[in-house]
Amino acid sequence: MADKFLVVRLGSFGDVLLTTGVLTHWNQKMGCRFHIVTRAAFSDIFAFHPAVDKVIPVKEQDLTVKGWWDFCHYLQSIYPSMGLIDLHGNIRTMFLKSIWKGKVSGYPKMGITRRVYSRTRLKSLQSRLLAKNVPQRYAAALSSITQDQSILRPRLYLSSAEILGAKKKLASLDLSDSIVCLHPYATHQAKAWPAEKWKDLMALLEKKGRDWIVIGQNSHPISPSNSRDLTNQTSIRETGAIISICSVLITGDSGPMHLAAAVDTRVIGLFGPTSREWGFYPSGPEDRIIESHLLCRPCSLHGRFIGKCQAKCMNSLEPDEVMRVLP
Repeated sequence: MADKFLVVRLGSFGDVLLTTGVLTHWNQKMGCRFHIVTRAAFSDIFAFHPAVDKVIPVKEQDLTVKGWWDFCHYLQSIYPSMGLIDLHGNIRTMFLKSIWKGKVSGYPKMGITRRVYSRTRLKSLQSRLLAKNVPQRYAAALSSITQDQSILRPRLYLSSAEILGAKKKLASLDLSDSIVCLHPYATHQAKAWPAEKWKDLMALLEKKGRDWIVIGQNSHPISPSNSRDLTNQTSIRETGAIISICSVLITGDSGPMHLAAAVDTRVIGLFGPTSREWGFYPSGPEDRIIESHLLCRPCSLHGRFIGKCQAKCMNSLEPDEVMRVLP
């Protein structure tokens, strides 16, 4: 009988998505099957995943002190002996592990190493951080053998109906067969490429005869009067299906960057305050990264901080640089 595990990953969209290839690998190599605990907003990521039997959504009320206490004891009551894999590693999941009666395992989050490196730039710490990307760190929860990055790339399992729906949506826009997908938004301001540069890039694409669309979620769509701006119009899975049809996604360090990897679409990534050491770089063989080589990078773990430099690392990147690596 295959081993079954309860896997906990609450975090952001990209963090959750990066677990999917690891689950596939564990299923294929060890026959493991999984029940997933994640935020309700990310539950759809695991639809049709061949290794996932159930998703237990975490609602906002579950994240209060009392709510989490009750939720953890509920999980323990319905899974009294199942193994627990913590792929989050925060105070909440530490409490869950403390009451768990089954086998517990976690992964090397390297949080302290990242923080110390961001302040000291020690080469020894840099080497440790570069040795494994985030999926490889996740995979260490069940095996000490480091797998190749390509084996652990995220996976979004789309249905034929979802892909057909995306094709119909794009066909209604009368676009070519080589669409450039743009994601011009960022959760944190320091990781955002200025809107003016996105608009300059759109103009350059049109000059070269390349069709483009915009995807993502934002309160201020970048080109709201243009029918090709699909901001706020698609769900996670619809967005993934649309990206899967496009020839390339251009984005900053973001969740959709990992979504492109999960549907085998090449990425051009614009990186500023974050860097490869954090473990979130796209790992596809044809992916390309554009970044400035400033000594102050990386300046924060998640790109939240804008100091006196006013995000020079992002502002110095130019649309011409993107066009030069565009497939």
